[in-house]
Amino acid sequence: MFQWDKSIKTLDVAVGQVIQLFRSMRDVQLALPGLPAQEASAYLCQYQTSQGVGTTAIFALHKSGQLAFYVNTPREVGPEKAETMLDQALVFVESMGFLLTDLDIHLLTESDREMLWASLPLQKGTKSPDKSPPTKPIPAGPAPAPMKLADAATVPDLLPASVAKVAATSAPTSEPEPVGPVPEQNQPERILSVEADRGEQANVDELLAAVEELRTRRPGVRTRKKPPSPEELKRRRQELRENIGRILVSL
Repeated sequence: MFQWDKSIKTLDVAVGQVIQLFRSMRDVQLALPGLPAQEASAYLCQYQTSQGVGTTAIFALHKSGQLAFYVNTPREVGPEKAETMLDQALVFVESMGFLLTDLDIHLLTESDREMLWASLPLQKGTKSPDKSPPTKPIPAGPAPAPMKLADAATVPDLLPASVAKVAATSAPTSEPEPVGPVPEQNQPERILSVEADRGEQANVDELLAAVEELRTRRPGVRTRKKPPSPEELKRRRQELRENIGRILVSL
């Protein structure tokens, strides 16, 4: 049965002695005897010794900043019992709520093994938590008064001459620019086109009247006894417009 050996502070084992190495995939809330509940990481290391093979389960307590080493009795067994001891250690650590993953340290090169072993806290321990008294917060002073924009008259008193000159020239004028839809640039042309249409209609009426008068004055042409109907006038006006348009295009 694995028990906490508080006399062990670090795992004094060289990387060349490590046979199997496991690490927890995530941290777990752990409460050990005499310590508050806290987040912890788990490690399982099996290594060679002078008398056989040793197996140790290690819990790294983050808040307390210490390692808890759990060993079995006997601590060292022969190579034929090493696999059985490893299985018992795996069951013990997983019963604490951890899920372990094999780091496959035996498959790494010598330099990678040393780098991995040095990155773990098993040999050098964890950093002790900072127990220095918390510093008192500096009381905040009164909030500065909000800055107000100076008008163009007071700018020369607040800024250098070169900056004040630029601020005075860029100050807004007293008359604001009108806000609203910008008149279209071709509005005068629209008015002229409307007036031209009206003038064209008047000219067409005058031309029709003049043509009618000439027809009545021609010899051999009898004067109409009945004035033309509005539909007839409309048709003739349309024909006259088309004729005038052809004449203008041909010019």
